[in-house]
Amino acid sequence: MLKLVWHSLIEQYRKGFALFIVGPLVLALIIIPEFAQHVVEIQIGMFDSREAARALGNDPTRWAFGYVKLAGLVLTFFAAARFWWTREQGGTWWDVRQMHWPNFIIGAALFIGIGMLAEPFKAYVGTTPFMLLQIFVSLLSLPMLFYALSGLFGDGPVTIKQAMTRSWAYLPLLLLLLAAGFAPAQILHGLNHSWALGQPPALVWALMIFDSLVVGLLASLVGSAMYVAYAAFHCRPHKENA
Repeated sequence: MLKLVWHSLIEQYRKGFALFIVGPLVLALIIIPEFAQHVVEIQIGMFDSREAARALGNDPTRWAFGYVKLAGLVLTFFAAARFWWTREQGGTWWDVRQMHWPNFIIGAALFIGIGMLAEPFKAYVGTTPFMLLQIFVSLLSLPMLFYALSGLFGDGPVTIKQAMTRSWAYLPLLLLLLAAGFAPAQILHGLNHSWALGQPPALVWALMIFDSLVVGLLASLVGSAMYVAYAAFHCRPHKENA
């Protein structure tokens, strides 16, 4: 298991950085809207001072671009994961006709739905029991991530039963890879904004260009994490079915 984790982390980061070279169009889905939001932030004076940053954080124009950026971020997660799957298994990452849509839609719906099962009990139990219930239902929902990914990749033979019974060994790997990809880049993303406050315009522009690339790397690493973890899971059911 330790060997699998180590090699998976190396593969995740190798693919995360490599995507800038072999799949720049994938990363453009997030880098362009991220930079567009930075342009708005600079124009409204958000980086003039810490006070300006707090005052303009909820600026409507900034948030309008922010919603587009968030959509681009999620899209890049999926596109990056599909890019590596199609590169290894065949197909084209942008051709959504190659996806297995029932698995993707049902898996996503079950993941969200199961994860919300604790909400009706919020008003009737204490804080600690509710948190424990949330953790429990969240764990129950995690196998549906693999079912949704099977649809994203067009790996049609995977069933809900396979996802529920065979994914548990790979869920810790997926969670670890997601954290290892998201957390460092997110911290650097936050630091970039802090470093830019009150700086000369040229330095602010340079930091925001760099920050757009950092967010691109974040999306690339998350997408690579989904691919690497699913690829490990993918080998097991197919071997068992052979």
